[in-house]
Amino acid sequence: MNLPSLPVPLDLTMFTVLSALILVFAMLVVEHKSIVYAAFFLGMLGLANAVFFSMLGFAFIALFHVAVYVGAAVIFIIFAVTMFKEAPSVEPPVRSLALIMILLIAVTFSLVFSVYRETPVPVIDASYRLLSRLFVDRYWFPFLVAALALVTTLIEAITLARREVEA
Repeated sequence: MNLPSLPVPLDLTMFTVLSALILVFAMLVVEHKSIVYAAFFLGMLGLANAVFFSMLGFAFIALFHVAVYVGAAVIFIIFAVTMFKEAPSVEPPVRSLALIMILLIAVTFSLVFSVYRETPVPVIDASYRLLSRLFVDRYWFPFLVAALALVTTLIEAITLARREVEA
């Protein structure tokens, strides 16, 4: 059975959809009133960026991005909210300045990428299994420190939460 081919290459379609998702998640991180949901959208933004890096051929950076930005940053935000009774107040955004900056950045990117010529990227034989083995074999100490920091933060958050309930 022959499937109809897409008029647009699949990688270009994935790139476009992923770019739109990244923009939506970034907007939701900034605009959402609840810091917990903002942290969730920050995690989704980090995952989308990691997929983006992986599509571009930078699997090592994608794994690092997931480990640091998605794992540690979102967990620390959630623990900070857990330790305090209420989220810090945020000033209302200046929408007109944001719209001007979005237009300025869009014009700049369109000018920069209009002269971009497609150059072949060398193919690197790297798999996620090899990269994870590299992390475990070579960078075991930073992983251990990060894991201990996360566990310590979790214990502190639980202790503070229980102390507030008992008081």
